[in-house]
Amino acid sequence: MPIHHRRPARAGCHPVAAWQRQQLGRPARRAIMTQARCLERATYRRGSGRHGGALRETGLRVLWTLLNRGWGRAGACDPSLAQIAQETLLARSTVQQAIDRLEEAGILQRIPRGAVASGRWVQVTNAYLFRAPESWRGASDTGFRSASDSYVEPEERHEEAVVLWEGSVPPLIAPEKLRELERRLGW
Repeated sequence: MPIHHRRPARAGCHPVAAWQRQQLGRPARRAIMTQARCLERATYRRGSGRHGGALRETGLRVLWTLLNRGWGRAGACDPSLAQIAQETLLARSTVQQAIDRLEEAGILQRIPRGAVASGRWVQVTNAYLFRAPESWRGASDTGFRSASDSYVEPEERHEEAVVLWEGSVPPLIAPEKLRELERRLGW
């Protein structure tokens, strides 16, 4: 029996692993976009000095582009930043920030894809997997407070401070002890 190697769908494209493929029909794409718009409206605060909510308009544009234009023939959503920027008419840095906001909100997961060249791993592109709207994170727990508003003076704290280690470098902690410490601290 001959061994067949799977070739990429596009010239210069890397083979796509099965777990990097995601089939989203039109209703699923529409539901993701609708929930993203609802999240944007829910996190927008008039008079906050920000140009939008958690995703902003650029995040919605990038999300729409990824959902509707980013699918390759191999079944993965893996356009380059330059392709997304060209489609959305945004700068690459703006696209990168929008993808960061989408990932922070839990809407998508970015999977770096690359190849080994000259003994080094080199990132070529990213693949994007979309999560169901039920599993998205909500708005930030700090809301629109600034860092200075969130800061609590040490004398105002009602709990005792726990010293985890002394010095500048934390010691190596066994995973079991780390989980126990997180459980005790309520993280």
